Amino acid sequence: MRTKSPARILGALLCASLLCQNACKNILEVSLPGKVTSDALDNPLQAQVLANGVVLDFECAWSNYVTATNALSDQLVNASQQGVSSEWYLRNVLADDPALLTNCDGATGLFPYATLQIARTNAAKMYSTIDGFPDAVVTNKAQLKAMIRTYGAYTLVALGEGFCSVALAPKQVQQPPAILQAAEVALTDALAQATAVNDASLKSMALVGRARVRLDLGNFAGAIADASLIPNGYVKLATRGSSERQRWNLQFEFQNNTGAATNRNGSVAPNFRTVTWQGVADPRVAVTANGNSQDGVTPFYQHTKALSRSDGVPIGSYKEAQLIIAEAAARAGDLATARQIINARHTAANIPSYDPTASNTQAQVIAQVIEERSREMFLEAGARYNDMLRFRSTQWKIPFRGEAGSIHPTGFDQANRAYGVTTCIPLPIAEQ
Repeated sequence: MRTKSPARILGALLCASLLCQNACKNILEVSLPGKVTSDALDNPLQAQVLANGVVLDFECAWSNYVTATNALSDQLVNASQQGVSSEWYLRNVLADDPALLTNCDGATGLFPYATLQIARTNAAKMYSTIDGFPDAVVTNKAQLKAMIRTYGAYTLVALGEGFCSVALAPKQVQQPPAILQAAEVALTDALAQATAVNDASLKSMALVGRARVRLDLGNFAGAIADASLIPNGYVKLATRGSSERQRWNLQFEFQNNTGAATNRNGSVAPNFRTVTWQGVADPRVAVTANGNSQDGVTPFYQHTKALSRSDGVPIGSYKEAQLIIAEAAARAGDLATARQIINARHTAANIPSYDPTASNTQAQVIAQVIEERSREMFLEAGARYNDMLRFRSTQWKIPFRGEAGSIHPTGFDQANRAYGVTTCIPLPIAEQ
């Protein structure tokens, strides 16, 4: 029997859930953002609603992406008997997995591909729509366009970092470097627009996103230039809420919610349960034991990064920017700057300093930056997963669970469940 394409599957879902009045044919064709009717598309008085819908689409996609990449990384172990969850924790996500094709509209599970693509294409459509509205009616048009462009550009960061390949147009498959290059172009435009409307928060979001992408692409000087402009204390969150499932913080729901027997799908991995530095507990990775997990076998260790369905999900931050500078500096040979930043983060965490004799080599300092990011950004922003993919063919390789050198080197987890081979998230087969 011929398999239906994700275009048709997603089209049907979007038409039903978003009240689409026109034919929906392809994942890369645009649905309506958020929960608005098609009438709003022609009404300039609804411009703010349309722009807010773009943000909501992105925030749902980002929550999905971060939760999914955490599950694939070495930060968690599977603690679920539910296939919809365990396939991610067991690294068994295949190109024909329907989880890649579902949208944010109340579905159970993790759906990073379709949600990111929907957020991206909706942002492009709404940008064009609002741009066409009369200036006299939409007096904050430039501000709305800057917001839409910034959030839309950020979808490319996730698509470029986490996926094996991506189709930005139907059947036009591109590899991660090309997606990241597109992200840099989009974020550069977003930065210009945010600067023009003097929106400091959007400007920092675009800067930290572009710094991240530039680091991915090996542009160390560019990464440092951008990250150096992020103000101390900056944190950009994807807002979450408890009213509708689309708004839930999925890290809490899947990993920390002890209120239902079907939750507690992921437990913090043993290598992150007791994290110390020179014998001192590192408060950046706070983990506590709390009985058994959903499978009734795996000890349940919960984290503090998401304590309710309403907790925001970090997108970008000052600490991320500082670690981008540290890595870029170290890889360019400036070990003094890297050491200075590491020590500043240790001081903030109230733990002993790093390399006080400045005797560690460049390779050791780079390794320490990677270690610092695993602590500072524990379960945040897909950072650990990105490092696992970025350094896979280098001396700083971080093995995936199930691989040699990991906590489960035999290919089976703590409950004797077999691991798959997923590293990067596959492109849905019908998009290939």
